[in-house]
Amino acid sequence: AGLDQALALTQAGAAQQAFELLEPMEMERSGDPDFDLVLGIAANQAGHHTRAIFAPERVLMVSPNNARARAELGHALYALGDNAGAKSMLGQARAQGIPTEAARTIDQLLQTIDRIESEAGSSTRAYVEAMLGHDDNVNSAPASKVFGLKPVASGFSGLGFQVSGRKAIAPRWSVIGSFGAVSRAHDANALTYDSSQLDAALGASYRAGRDEYTAALPADNSTIANAPARSGWNVTGEWTHRLDAFRQFNAYAQIGQLSYPQKTRNVDRYVFGAGYGQQFRSELSVYASAYLGQEVTSQPGVGHLGHQLAGGRLGMQQPFGSKLALFGALSLEDRRYNGPDPFFLSTRHDQQWGITAGAHWIPAKAWRITPQWNYLQTVSNISTSSSEKQTLSVA
Repeated sequence: AGLDQALALTQAGAAQQAFELLEPMEMERSGDPDFDLVLGIAANQAGHHTRAIFAPERVLMVSPNNARARAELGHALYALGDNAGAKSMLGQARAQGIPTEAARTIDQLLQTIDRIESEAGSSTRAYVEAMLGHDDNVNSAPASKVFGLKPVASGFSGLGFQVSGRKAIAPRWSVIGSFGAVSRAHDANALTYDSSQLDAALGASYRAGRDEYTAALPADNSTIANAPARSGWNVTGEWTHRLDAFRQFNAYAQIGQLSYPQKTRNVDRYVFGAGYGQQFRSELSVYASAYLGQEVTSQPGVGHLGHQLAGGRLGMQQPFGSKLALFGALSLEDRRYNGPDPFFLSTRHDQQWGITAGAHWIPAKAWRITPQWNYLQTVSNISTSSSEKQTLSVA
């Protein structure tokens, strides 16, 4: 009766209560494979992973072919950072045959271990991209006509590529880097908004168990109508902690500079943020992040061009089989400027929000087709800074 109750509690999501129910019985019933298996399941789900190693091990001593005990042992080993041991146990459990729901969990764990091992070693990845789309406000003009400004709508085409790599230089250390470029061309009525951008980054990564620490130096340079528009660089530090096979947390800090042809617009930029991501057994992935920062002007007398910023982002992706996934994201940012605008004689305050929705379709190996819709709205107390735009594209 106690085992039935504990198993029902784990199935209802009350694993900690199940563990507390069984723990006092362990001295008396240790060695009973039924008891040890339910104890291992409850311990794993409640996060007591060390206890979740000993209990399934006792089951396997009595019943070496118990696939569920082998799967629970693999789960616990993974949670404690023993990827090799976890992969062996999970693979054996999968091969022995196990109920569908448990098999899906094993597959997710094995995929996660493969990804971590792949990322930890030396690897190179690359892609090329072609895009067609339509932007109803290429120039981000105000929604209501101000000083003769009005939105310019245009079709566009884009080309881009990126190469990224990781080179292991020691068991825990890797050098990481990336280089990419993208260009966007518009219709004849919007040629002055044709743009291009180069991005590069170089850094190092250190892994210890379920933690990864990364330091990188990204830089970028962009043009509009073949004229310099902006360049920037920053130093980025990031910590990623994998709570288990399905959940991870990260925190980061960025310090850098943005430079413009008009030197008075140059700023030093500081951003600090954190995020959380989780994958559910339905393969739905969700993430949330938040950040704070500021841009400080480097030239005297133009403090109104700098601002304080705060923002956040929510997103999700739901696969449907191996060839289709739907995704969506919502972003918010609040910008409060550091002084009164000399023309409008008021201190600018912007609130911006955006929504993205789309799909990834994989028609064949190494190909991905992505239709996407983006909406972006900025509301400001300075009329020329308010805008609204929608973009439709297929990449």
